[in-house]
Amino acid sequence: MPVPVLRPIERRDLADVMSLCHAEGYPSYTEDPERTWQALTNPGVTTVVADWEGRVVGAAQMLSDGVIQAFLVLVLVHPDHRRGGLGRGLIEHAFARAGGSRADLLAEEGPVPFYERFAHRRKPGFRLYPEPPAE
Repeated sequence: MPVPVLRPIERRDLADVMSLCHAEGYPSYTEDPERTWQALTNPGVTTVVADWEGRVVGAAQMLSDGVIQAFLVLVLVHPDHRRGGLGRGLIEHAFARAGGSRADLLAEEGPVPFYERFAHRRKPGFRLYPEPPAE
């Protein structure tokens, strides 16, 4: 079985990444292709994909100052490609490209054991909004 190639996102990958976001229930990344493309490629943003025979089967997005601080925003792996190290590879590849000496993240309850496999320190966190989020 071929191994996915990890590489920076390209415009041709957008539909596949949006499809992965839709499958994971991330509506902010599925509403508007141009807005999503901008979010994935703005200055200070590093987005990498896992390309498996011309199809994107995973992605990771990281924000970084390039020196000290990075923030892992998004990790997506197609269900057929999970449990083989692809998620870890995406995070490591994005971190190396983005730069920084540490990365913070907010984790939903489900993937916590996955993130605990990385060298880490557990810290409390918050997600702040300019306006109260719609329920």
